[in-house]
Amino acid sequence: MSNAQNKQVIEQYFAAIDRGDEQGIRSFLTNDFKFECMALKPERFHFIWDAEAFAAAPRLMSRFMHKPIKIWIESMTADEDRVAVEAKSHGELKNGKLYENAYHFLFKLRDGKLFSAREYSCSHLAQECFGEYEATFD
Repeated sequence: MSNAQNKQVIEQYFAAIDRGDEQGIRSFLTNDFKFECMALKPERFHFIWDAEAFAAAPRLMSRFMHKPIKIWIESMTADEDRVAVEAKSHGELKNGKLYENAYHFLFKLRDGKLFSAREYSCSHLAQECFGEYEATFD
């Protein structure tokens, strides 16, 4: 696929996340998809999910949020099978906290689907907002 086509896949994928569309998210992932959160501390924020766990994330997060998290793309760069994305998010948690994070994602695509994703974001903010949910996040 071309760089432009890969970028379009990523835009559509983020639209599915914004809708909280578990089946839609899953449709963009290969069966061997792996998502890795690259946070180092606290250790619970450095994890690897398969396609099913990743597609279920918006549903699981909805237990803590008033509505699905909104993520918007600030910039994208594509090269061969990789798309790098700078993004920001907005989410209102039921505990009254506001989750607004900045991200860098590195996606790898095969045949128009994501087979690898790495997320770099502020784990301090994630802990500050979601820390009280530690025992129930899985």
